[in-house]
Amino acid sequence: MKILRPARATFLLLFMAIGSTHCRSAPVASSTPGSQSASAINAEIMTQTAPGYIAHVHRPVDLRKGQRAPAILLIGGSGGGIGWQDYMGDLLAQHGFVVMSLAFFAMDSLPKELDRIPLEVFDSALNWLSRYPSVDRTRIGIGAVSKGAEAALLVASNRADVAAVGVFSPSGYVFQSVTRDFRSTSSWTRNGVDVPFIPYGSAPTGSPTVEFYRAGRKEANAATLELATIPVERINGDVLLLSGDNDTLWGSGELSELIVSRLREKNFSHAVNHTNYPNAGHLISSIRTDDVTYRGGTKQGNDFAQTDGQRRFIEFFVRTLRGK
Repeated sequence: MKILRPARATFLLLFMAIGSTHCRSAPVASSTPGSQSASAINAEIMTQTAPGYIAHVHRPVDLRKGQRAPAILLIGGSGGGIGWQDYMGDLLAQHGFVVMSLAFFAMDSLPKELDRIPLEVFDSALNWLSRYPSVDRTRIGIGAVSKGAEAALLVASNRADVAAVGVFSPSGYVFQSVTRDFRSTSSWTRNGVDVPFIPYGSAPTGSPTVEFYRAGRKEANAATLELATIPVERINGDVLLLSGDNDTLWGSGELSELIVSRLREKNFSHAVNHTNYPNAGHLISSIRTDDVTYRGGTKQGNDFAQTDGQRRFIEFFVRTLRGK
């Protein structure tokens, strides 16, 4: 039995498809910078650019002059660009939210790969969102998926003004960057320094990607694990975790349970809810028409998780931000 690091092409392709979203129930805004979405319902879309990011801002059209609405920053996964963010941004705008759909790599002049992305990029986006005239800065949340959930949890744990965090297929650890040459660097930096991370481990040839993540955790020493653990107990609001119990990409079900355990150990003062869907895989963050069982789960399990997860995600933000 040969033991090796993940094959570059195979491992990279497993990530690159994550950002694509095929939906069957909701309109999807265009991901072209500066364009308007002809399919957006009850939302106006503008493009905001700044060093490190490109964003589409979804604003409910029925928002009255001078009215301030709750707002959500959406962060996508390792596919890059703006895909899921615009899909979910349209849906959330229909529920009265101002939504900032963020691209932080793999789009136009942004970095090509998810490698050493400054967390200050997300701080900058949140700062812009909090100053936007239509936004109530006391009611801002972050929504994210997969690798973007790492960033969401890291940023929210370092800011008192984030009132709610909802994430699909998350991790409570920071893992290695996603690059073509598999350089051993962090996915994120803070103040120019790599955020401590867990490198990919070794697994038998042909293993699903999740085994390289599990091996990385197993091979890491206690100090590495502690440094790479996101201090989620510092988040200043409710937390929603949505995962599949057969996630073959990085095992978000077990990783979510580690988040829940840490929050309990640290006497987290806000509510945390983890829904772990049986027979569901990694790709549960949007309602899709394509076959996503290659990332785990069964068709029936994934279909239910996508539909129920989308409902729970939206209801979570309605309750935590609009309910204030």
